Amino acid sequence: MAKKKKAQVLETKGVTISKEPSTVKGNRYSSYRITYYKEGRRCRERFRTEAAAQKRAQEVRKELEKGTIHIGTFTAKDHHVLVEALKILDKSGWDSGLLEAVRQVAEAKRLLDGKGTLMEAVRLFLSEAAREKLAVISFPDLVELFLVHIREKKKSRRYVLDMQARLHFAAKTFTANIADIKTAEMDKWLASMKKNTSRTKNNYRKAIRTLFRFGREKNYLPREAKTEAEFTTSYDLGSEEIGIYTPEQLEILLSRLSPRMLPFLAIGAFAGLRTAEISRLEWQHVRFEQNVIAVPASVAKTANRRLAPILPVLAAWLKPFRKPAGKVLESVRDEFALAALFKQAVDAIKGEDGNPLLKIVHNGLRHSYISYRVADIKNVAEVALESGNSPRIIFSSYRELVMEEEAKKWFAIMPAKERLKEIHAAIADGL
Repeated sequence: MAKKKKAQVLETKGVTISKEPSTVKGNRYSSYRITYYKEGRRCRERFRTEAAAQKRAQEVRKELEKGTIHIGTFTAKDHHVLVEALKILDKSGWDSGLLEAVRQVAEAKRLLDGKGTLMEAVRLFLSEAAREKLAVISFPDLVELFLVHIREKKKSRRYVLDMQARLHFAAKTFTANIADIKTAEMDKWLASMKKNTSRTKNNYRKAIRTLFRFGREKNYLPREAKTEAEFTTSYDLGSEEIGIYTPEQLEILLSRLSPRMLPFLAIGAFAGLRTAEISRLEWQHVRFEQNVIAVPASVAKTANRRLAPILPVLAAWLKPFRKPAGKVLESVRDEFALAALFKQAVDAIKGEDGNPLLKIVHNGLRHSYISYRVADIKNVAEVALESGNSPRIIFSSYRELVMEEEAKKWFAIMPAKERLKEIHAAIADGL
């Protein structure tokens, strides 16, 4: 028995037209059938010619578009949904009808195969299309463009130097087009900074995020999307221990460092000023008669003026260097140069075995002052005012870090007579 031939589908679009083989009185010919749904039931009509089938199919489609077919099967809710759907399509500028919209959505869903939503696919497509129109620039070149930009915007010298140092360091690792650098690469780089604190890593992360935002503003990155830097990992500061020096280590520093470094060392250890603040401090701010250092807003990191006490131990170390005016550290350009000089000086202090006797503690002088001062006077609020820090941070990070007797030792390290002679001799020689 011969197999019956299947109908050949010629067209659909809501009304199916199929070509089917037929036999009448032994004569074989083709007929054309249209299939559509009316009032929830399938309807079929047969025609001898394709032209006739096409004509009737067109009539049915018009009825479908006008809503004159199927209306009997719609509930009030169905009708409301249909009307709202048509309104949405009309507002969007779609002009191919509701059925075609549904068909395309269904086909897109099939192609995605559960790998995301239709909107996610559209956003990815738009993002990739936008990338093709982006201007191309390497990470190092964008760094230089950004540095020019912040100088032109008259950003503070401290901010410019900080961004310059951090971004130049990052540019040693990232050399590709800025649009090709991914979150995973930046996270790996930050995680590789084993010797840096969480706060330092976050500072590098902040610098890179700022650079990427600048790149987005200048059309080097897609403007409608978050940058890759925004998704980098932030480091938790809560569990990070505060590093300090012991009184014995401070005695070594005060007795072995070059006299030109002593004002920095003494002010950091006995008044708690930040390295950047000391680098900008002038003698007019050091008020010996009132026993305070008046840290002006132009010097303070937080741009809030404050008064730091000149304790007897600080006065003893600082008075030999006293001048009526000028910078306290005349030969130091900025905080970065000062930090480098201090590290170089500490590394030069060798033990009997020829190895460095001490290691630099990050922000160690300031952290030490706050820790020993809290242990000495037991007043977190007062120490917060003196150091320009928040009581919350001091209470959580410094309270009970050291014992009271250690604090007494710290603030009792007075200069020996021989050391004072060395200081006066160095001053006389112009340091």
